[in-house]
Amino acid sequence: MDWFKHDSNANLDEKLQEVLLDYGLEGYGLYWYCIELIVGKTNTDNITFELKHDARIIARNTGSTPQKVEEMMKRFVTLGLFENKDGKITCLKVAKRLMTSATSNPQMRTMIQNIKSSQSVEMPSCQRHDDVMPDKIRLDKIRLDKKYNPPIPAELLSDYLKVREAKKAGDLTETAFKGIEREALAAGLTVIQVIQMCCERGWVGFKADWLKTEVKTATTNAWRNDDQAILKKAKELNVHTSGKSKYEILALIDKKQAALE
Repeated sequence: MDWFKHDSNANLDEKLQEVLLDYGLEGYGLYWYCIELIVGKTNTDNITFELKHDARIIARNTGSTPQKVEEMMKRFVTLGLFENKDGKITCLKVAKRLMTSATSNPQMRTMIQNIKSSQSVEMPSCQRHDDVMPDKIRLDKIRLDKKYNPPIPAELLSDYLKVREAKKAGDLTETAFKGIEREALAAGLTVIQVIQMCCERGWVGFKADWLKTEVKTATTNAWRNDDQAILKKAKELNVHTSGKSKYEILALIDKKQAALE
């Protein structure tokens, strides 16, 4: 198949919001990359909707690692975006995205019509992503019925939900909150501290690596706040400091370092 139907608001899907929260654009991009691979191999001789590539090939083509790809694929299966039967990854619901106008091959057109009219491709766990969106009143009721209240102070929760609403991140699910708890533990923080940080910085989610990057940057530039360290750095780079202010010396150091890079 040369192309398939892709909803412009697919990123707002509840399951894909979970993917974005857990893995960001890397996970979101991997999902659609795999869909493209499956559809691209679909023809009259292949209607299994099976993902043929293994994690190593996908990792090489996407710049990721086999371990990370496998982790994300397992998450896709858990969310019901893909199926895993006997070690084979499939996406049966993608059949509903195929359109007869995507091909001029009569056999393919007939195949697509047969698939769409068949109930055998319906997967109860995968229908939410492709079903017609219910009316607003019904949708609001579903959201209220499934509202998750995490074990954090009500005022803090209210502030955090406002941040998520402003960023159009969708409802806070138990799965998403568990992910934040896991990352908070990895960062050596309590989940309350992390949620407070999210509110202050406008984050809808949290990764322990984000703080590691900040600490690394702060440590790397710590010498800039120490006069003796600045003079030592200037001496190492043969920067003349006589009669110059601290900020002039820093500017000369930066210029010298940039020239050496």
